[in-house]
Amino acid sequence: MRSLVVISLLLALVAYLFSELTRPDLLLVGTITVDLVDQDGQRPGGAVSYAAAVLKAYGIRACVVTVAGPDADLSVFRGHELHVVPSPSTLTFEHSYAWFGHQRKLRVTANPNITLSRRHVPRHCQRARTVILGPLTLHELDAASFLEYDGLWDQLYRGRQAVGLMAQGFQRRLAADGRVLPLQTPSPQLLAGLGHWRRVTLFLSDVETETWAEDWLGLVVGAAERVLITRGAQGATEYNDTGVTAIDVVPVDKVKDTNGAGDTFATGYMLALSRGLADPAHHAAWAASRAVMQPQSCKPQCAGDLIAGHVPPWGPADRLAGAWRGLAEVGLGLVEAAAREGLAALMHVRRLPAGALAAAVARAAESELDGEGTLGEGELGRVRSGAGGGHGKGQAKGQAKGGSAGGKGHVLSGQEGAGASVAEARRLREEAAAKDQWQSAGR
Repeated sequence: MRSLVVISLLLALVAYLFSELTRPDLLLVGTITVDLVDQDGQRPGGAVSYAAAVLKAYGIRACVVTVAGPDADLSVFRGHELHVVPSPSTLTFEHSYAWFGHQRKLRVTANPNITLSRRHVPRHCQRARTVILGPLTLHELDAASFLEYDGLWDQLYRGRQAVGLMAQGFQRRLAADGRVLPLQTPSPQLLAGLGHWRRVTLFLSDVETETWAEDWLGLVVGAAERVLITRGAQGATEYNDTGVTAIDVVPVDKVKDTNGAGDTFATGYMLALSRGLADPAHHAAWAASRAVMQPQSCKPQCAGDLIAGHVPPWGPADRLAGAWRGLAEVGLGLVEAAAREGLAALMHVRRLPAGALAAAVARAAESELDGEGTLGEGELGRVRSGAGGGHGKGQAKGQAKGGSAGGKGHVLSGQEGAGASVAEARRLREEAAAKDQWQSAGR
């Protein structure tokens, strides 16, 4: 029997290691766009496009899930595992520039009106070590669905994913004529996308957050694992549990175009984070500096051309080491889950010694009757707090475990006790005494 258990555990370990070795490195979800630019005509765009170009430069083959119409140029995804949700049209942005090219205005001229969610992602891609979400409009992506789990084992497995949310699209609204306008406070989609587990790394720019009150920023920082706000030539700011950190820019000889710099920053950060590198922010800033050195005319395809080799891709040995770390994290997750459940049980269920319930009801019935012949509130409070785990007056649980034999004794709630007569109290006392006798006989 013992040898059978050992063999079963070894087979489970081998299956787990094989699963980790074949696990996708990264899942990238977002809608590709058609960008209409004044002078350069039509070309592909969107956060997912820039991220795909950067990932390719790092030698990473990602699972990519996007929405596209027949007019979309999907060449930027070449080399990745691409899954397209078909649409009659592709999300199209019309770009116009004012103030000598320093101020950009956007207008949506075509919208597929499809909301991507986890159900659009193939099962094996859902197992990716790292997830990057890149919405461009308010209703384009259901980020919260990627933080939902199909039971405990799914949570233990996917709960170790590093999740990055490039949330600029969640801070935009569309006017009736398609103009893209900023939101003044965090959107419900953004807040929902942070989930309940503080696992999300959130990326925004100062354009989206400059109107936020300090309380809003504090709420978002408290809900995310970390928040990074890019500030153009002033670098970026990272908020996490250890405090606030300023991230300096990496100087370049000449800035040719800043399109995609924020998406490149976020992608570089998530890659460095998933690899366990010591300073992900430096790698992110360096990657963004390479992107701004490229002209707009060749983007997004060329966004990563100057990045190749900065972070080496994972090999089999790295994946195996990651698998062992993941196994340790699963074990810790099981221990934490068991501890939480055990603590909850101790907090909400407390055993009563045999005869305690009968004695309490008897005292309430015989010595603490108020003027109308009902049970006194003082004794009822003691019964509730004793049997209900300290919930206080009027909030006792309806049942508590009584006696060392595990029998259940019913406890009066506030509404039931307030109108109980003397006769009813005595009846309850007799029933409780009979249960105590039965429990004693059972022992």
